[in-house]
Amino acid sequence: MEPVLSAVPQPVPARLHHEAGRITADWADIAGTDPGLPFFDDRIAGAGPGWRAELPLTGDAPAPAALILHTGRCGSTLVSRSLSLLTRCHVVSEPQALNDVLSVDGVWPFLPAATKVEALRRVAAALARIARPDQDRFILKLSSWNALHLPLLDQAFPGVPKLFVYRRPDEILVSLRDRPAGWMRRAAHRMQAGLFLGGTPSQVADTPLAFAAQVLGRILAGVVRDVERQGAGDWLLVPYEALPQALTTQILPWLGLIPTAEEADRLAHAAGRHAKDPTGRQRFEPDGTRKRAAVTADLAALARDLADAHHDRLEHLRLQAGQA
Repeated sequence: MEPVLSAVPQPVPARLHHEAGRITADWADIAGTDPGLPFFDDRIAGAGPGWRAELPLTGDAPAPAALILHTGRCGSTLVSRSLSLLTRCHVVSEPQALNDVLSVDGVWPFLPAATKVEALRRVAAALARIARPDQDRFILKLSSWNALHLPLLDQAFPGVPKLFVYRRPDEILVSLRDRPAGWMRRAAHRMQAGLFLGGTPSQVADTPLAFAAQVLGRILAGVVRDVERQGAGDWLLVPYEALPQALTTQILPWLGLIPTAEEADRLAHAAGRHAKDPTGRQRFEPDGTRKRAAVTADLAALARDLADAHHDRLEHLRLQAGQA
């Protein structure tokens, strides 16, 4: 299927700033860029020259129909790209402007929670406004580390259902060892790393991979607390092993979506492709067995000491809620 490219202007916030008490943004017009690209910033990279202007109030823009949170390296991009194939879904994946609000860079970590909540709402509203008239499901996929900020996200988007995609910690750590994530560089700067973790510099692990295990453990623990506090009804928990079948058996019913025959064909095709390949030509090969075979004793110890218990508790909550 050829992507539908918009000829109507689609101004979006690319980066966010807090200047003299005002929330401003670097804007880009993404009209004419491919909405099927894996990440929102891929579209911004293909846009024309940008400009700086204030970020408008939320107005009457719709709230997200769902948030997608995840551990990273777990199949979440398959979920977001597949949902973007459905006519009714307006999917925005990991926008940098939202990352800016939750980052430990610049002034953002030192601003009041109420200011950050307002900024998150304004970013989401700006992204919602570019949806087509036939897109009534605005789905916001967050970056993996954004889940460290669940209390802020719950304040910004109260009552919005949350989908959490996750995977065995040792398999994630193998992937992060082989292809480190950008946020792992924080480990080299203990003050920033402490802020990133929500703790103190003295609590930061002394290697990037150990830091990654700490972050993963905190993400899982935070989701466990939120599920236990809110009840599993507000969450859909999807393990990597359930994909891609869970797309049609769990995720679409949870969103209240019934695909047409044409959309079902698109989903089936997407399930066999590597989700992070922008061309859509690279075949997807399940790699769980290979990753488990690559787990070293040191890596297994990191997973066991910092993340496994939270993963196991989450699995228990998922099964207890009947989300098998």
